[in-house]
Amino acid sequence: MSYIITMKINTKIRYGLRMLLTLAEPNGVVNTAELGKKMQVSPKYLRKLAGPLEKHELIRSVQGIYGGYALNKKPGEISISTIFDAFDEKINLSGCTGDETCPQNENCLARPVWEHLEKLIYDGFYQITLAEILENKFQRKV
Repeated sequence: MSYIITMKINTKIRYGLRMLLTLAEPNGVVNTAELGKKMQVSPKYLRKLAGPLEKHELIRSVQGIYGGYALNKKPGEISISTIFDAFDEKINLSGCTGDETCPQNENCLARPVWEHLEKLIYDGFYQITLAEILENKFQRKV
């Protein structure tokens, strides 16, 4: 018997990671038009993503004619979990862990299981850095 569990990472996280990986390439400062071309994503959407990433000091904006965005930290200092934090996103496997209005909230025996699994996933994302991804050192552990 095999089981399939689906967990979907939202677009902000996926594109935020891709944006950071693109900025980590040795090109220095990259404007959103160039980023958009490299990533095949709308520059307008990338500017929207840049706000939270800049607020959490993962990237910095550079003003001027050759301005754009650059990483603000070393790739080894940025984990996937920090991207979740920048966008204030949580891992939610069941839907019920984020719902404080659930009538079973206080008595649910399954809820602690979901919360535990969500924490394990978050902690796993904390261990994966941009540097590991860029250096192809991220190893799938099966």
